[in-house]
Amino acid sequence: MIKTKFQDIIGTKYPIIQAGMGPYSTTELCVAVAKAGALGIISTIGMAAGTRKRQTAAPSSAARVFGTGTPKEIIKRAINHVITELRDYPDAVFGVNCPVSVEFLFAAKPLIEGTIETIKENEEVAEKLKVIITSAGDPLPWAIDAKAKGAKKAYIPIKEMESITWCHVVPSVRTAQRVEKADADVIIASGREGGAHCAWRDVSSLVLLPEVVKTVKKPVVGAGGFADGASLAAALALGAIGVQMGTRFIATQESDFQQSWKEKLVRSAEVDTLVGRGIFGPMRFVRSPQTLKIVDATIKGASELFKGNPVETTSEILGLEMEGLDGIYAEDDEKAGYLGGVVTGRIHSIPTASELIQSIMTEAEEIIKNLPQKVLAKEVIH
Repeated sequence: MIKTKFQDIIGTKYPIIQAGMGPYSTTELCVAVAKAGALGIISTIGMAAGTRKRQTAAPSSAARVFGTGTPKEIIKRAINHVITELRDYPDAVFGVNCPVSVEFLFAAKPLIEGTIETIKENEEVAEKLKVIITSAGDPLPWAIDAKAKGAKKAYIPIKEMESITWCHVVPSVRTAQRVEKADADVIIASGREGGAHCAWRDVSSLVLLPEVVKTVKKPVVGAGGFADGASLAAALALGAIGVQMGTRFIATQESDFQQSWKEKLVRSAEVDTLVGRGIFGPMRFVRSPQTLKIVDATIKGASELFKGNPVETTSEILGLEMEGLDGIYAEDDEKAGYLGGVVTGRIHSIPTASELIQSIMTEAEEIIKNLPQKVLAKEVIH
């Protein structure tokens, strides 16, 4: 069995995180992954639907997925649902992912507050909800003594409770150093291969992951392009303690995503993704008529993105992305703005979450076990 610092820090059986992925709460996927021994994650991106006149995170139709209520009410409801499903699984561990980009701060604050409040209020939740993952923004304002550490603003400290393991997703070495300054527990280094929100600058996991490991003292998890045992073994060889996977978990039987989305990933090749301006900076989409429109609108109105320079979105891009999300809900392949990473080209089946996790661990163990005899020369004694 593969054992890394991941299991010691997070408390799971396997060193695998299911990434947070909108536009769903991924509560069903979270439950399935946690039951299977990995870290299941509740996603919050869609929970801001309807909270502002100008939709900045999800179309109004998302309310039919999450129900009505404030972001704080919705996240508490999601947590309680997961806890109910995991009641008979004493070793199951799960967490919550929340973007903290400028565009999402209005929702991130109540979502994180609601998560921490629920942990404090419910002992059963405190035993299983062990992780908060932040992403797509600056971690420093969420640190303890944030202003003393150099943050201009300070929000509710995520590490207010010692039982919480705080992870932050980074796209660069510089951001990883900022996470270390914030004193988060784990850094998730995400290469630009990843689906949905990705970095402004094009850095692959093969370059980013070992450089982050080399630069910081915090434990590092690899993300972006991981899907099977071979990629887990590669991540461990590069110095990671585990991997985070998003796109691969979409194509599982229990995932909250539409069957049409899952089948789209299975049909797509490794060359079938596109990057355009999205809600939180660059977004990686699976090629479709709608996502081609988003890229065309990006070329027209936000072309600096393709030079790696931060640039504001436009009303046209935002409108097309909202249409794409509505197309997803309607399972309309022409209008759906499917999100996914380059790893879609390595997805060829739709297993259960448990089958996927077991196959990853079996393959990784086999590779690690057999690698020395394949690549190390035998010592010749004269």
